[in-house]
Order: sequence, then C-alpha cells, then structure tokens
Amino acid sequence: MITDNSFDILCLTETWLKPNDYYGLNECTPPSYCYMHEPRPVGRGGGVATIFRDFLTVTQRTEHKFKSFEVLALNIIVPIDSKKPLLSCTLATVYRPPGPYTDFLKEFADFLSDLLVNVDKVLIVGDFNIHVDSANDALAVAFTELLHSFGVTQHINGPTHRFNHTLDLIISHGADLTNIDIIPQSDDVTDHYLITCTLRTAEISRLTRYRQGRTITSTTKDSFAKSLPDLTPLITIPINIESLDDMTSKLGTIFSNTLEAVAPMKSKKINEKNAAPWYNSTTRALKRETRKLERKWKQTQLEVFKIAWKESANCYKKALKAAKAEHLRNLIETNKNNPRFLFSTVAKLTNKQTSPDLGIPPHLGSNDFMNFLQRKSKTYETK
Repeated sequence: MITDNSFDILCLTETWLKPNDYYGLNECTPPSYCYMHEPRPVGRGGGVATIFRDFLTVTQRTEHKFKSFEVLALNIIVPIDSKKPLLSCTLATVYRPPGPYTDFLKEFADFLSDLLVNVDKVLIVGDFNIHVDSANDALAVAFTELLHSFGVTQHINGPTHRFNHTLDLIISHGADLTNIDIIPQSDDVTDHYLITCTLRTAEISRLTRYRQGRTITSTTKDSFAKSLPDLTPLITIPINIESLDDMTSKLGTIFSNTLEAVAPMKSKKINEKNAAPWYNSTTRALKRETRKLERKWKQTQLEVFKIAWKESANCYKKALKAAKAEHLRNLIETNKNNPRFLFSTVAKLTNKQTSPDLGIPPHLGSNDFMNFLQRKSKTYETK
C-alpha cells in the first residue's frame, strides 16, 4: 500500500502489537522509511503507529497519556534547509475503543486545548468509533459540538466502514488539506476503508529565490586589466565588414572570458520573508509610494518632496494599523467559540503568558471574555 501509492506518511490504528513487539512493523516498513508506534501497555488489541519517509524530521510528544483513547502524537518537520522548514505540524493518530464516552469527551477536549494553544498546524486522524453520520447518536452530537467549540474542521463525510458508518476521521486546524479520498479495502485486510489526503506545504519558489550576479570590488578593474592577454594582433584596421565582425567577436570573447575569471557569475540565494497576514495590496502600494517620495527628496533636497514624503509616511502608518486591527478583529470573530485560542491571542498581544498578569478575572464567562477581547482589540487599534 505504501509503495504503490508513494505515501509519505501512513497512520495505522489497532496494530495489536505488544510493548516489545517490533517484528510486524519491521517487516512492513519499506526501505527509506521509518516508524514510531504506541502499543497498548496491557491487554489485547489496540495500538497506534505511524510509518513515514526518513527525510522527515519526526519527534514524539510523550506528554499525552489518556485512559479513554490511545494516541501517538508526532511533531513533523518537512525541511528545506537547516534554518527554515517547508512545513512544521503536529500529527496525532488516535484510536478510541468502543464503550462509555463521558471520560473521552473530557480528555479529548483537554488534548485539543493543549495542542491548539501550543501548535499552529494540527492534524488528527484515526478510528474514533463514533457514528458522526448519525444525527440521532448522542455521542456523535456531543462530539460534533465539541469540535465546533474549538474551531477545528472535520473533513470526512462518507462511510469509512463496511457497515456504511463514518468512524474514521481527519480533524485539522491551520492545515490546508486537498484530494481527500475514501477507498474500500479487502475484508481480508480490514473492515475499515483507507482514507488518503494531501497536506499542502508552502511554495518553495515563494520562500527561496536565486539571483545571478557578479561581485565587483574596487580591485576588479586592475585585476581585469592585468589578466587581459596582448590584444595588439587583433586590433587592426578592418578591410571589410566581415573582418570587422570577426575582430569584434574575438575581442568580445576575450573580454567575457577574462571577466568570468576575475569576477565569476554566481547564484545568490534570496530568502523571502513571509509577509504579515495583515499586509495587503493597499499597504504595499502606500509603502512603495512612500519610499519613492523619500528617494526623490534625498536626490533633490527640495522641501516640497520632504513634506510629501512625511504625509505619505503618515498615511502608510495609519493604513497599516487599521489593517492590523481589522485582522485581529476577524481573528477574534472567527475563533469566538474557542476560549483557549482567544486567550493565547490576547497573551501574544500583551506579551504575557498567564491570565493573572493579563488582568482577566477568574471563571470569566464566554460573553464577558468576548467583550474583554473586543476591548483589547479596540485599545490596540487606538494605540
């Protein structure tokens, strides 16, 4: 399945492996792949595992242990180079055994809260044994409301089991998923279906560009003159156009080769920084106009250009503050049902990490908390 589909990552539930049992995963892991697994510590059945390509940087998050469900949480980095990754996210493989669900709803809510506060991109996959396709199922209704309250997205709509129920889910936050497909499997292998998807990464061309250029210094001219061969035999009075073309062609070749030897053409990597999310086409145009007026004033030293530059700079600053305030307002409105995310946003705005330092009263209700956040955003906009 891995080699036929060229999967980068495959997540497995119900591996039925024992704590010291590695033979099965060793046998089914292809070359250039690695695996991590979390077996059920005692008893029969259960167990989750992830098989992944070896170019990925993968570390396990070991702080998550729950009684109502099994989870293998991994931090995954897709590297571009040693300094900046192409993608960084947390991938969690979950298996919830059938049975009572009161503890599961509480523990899964705690699990989501911890991930969403500490990680920007989260992907949770696995077998939840919840009939989310049934509107009359109490657990399905409660679980759907739980996901909605945290502002996460559940992507699976069709049946994932041979009895036509939707049990296997993909839940994401901050991740861009495409090409989601549900593929029935042979009953000899599993009674669950294979779910595939593509996790989109940042565009490499947008993050890294290369520019061709030469390094010209104060000594380049002297080095170039010293490296030139004797040109006397070539510099003659041309007899006709053909001889003139031949002479200029040879001189051009000599000059080009000499320049390449003295100051060779090199590729320089240019790393582009991702623009702030509130930096839009309007603020970009205002900034460009401001820089243009600044250069004009420095060239002419005329007072009229200095005044125009200062006025343009003030307009740019006001537009930037307004765009940032609008972005924060939309962020709060979009995540109004996720108190943990909202608290993290306020903490970033005030450079604080704990609620006592923020002046947030304990046991603050949802409506009061929303009012508090709106006051914070308006205060920030005023400042």
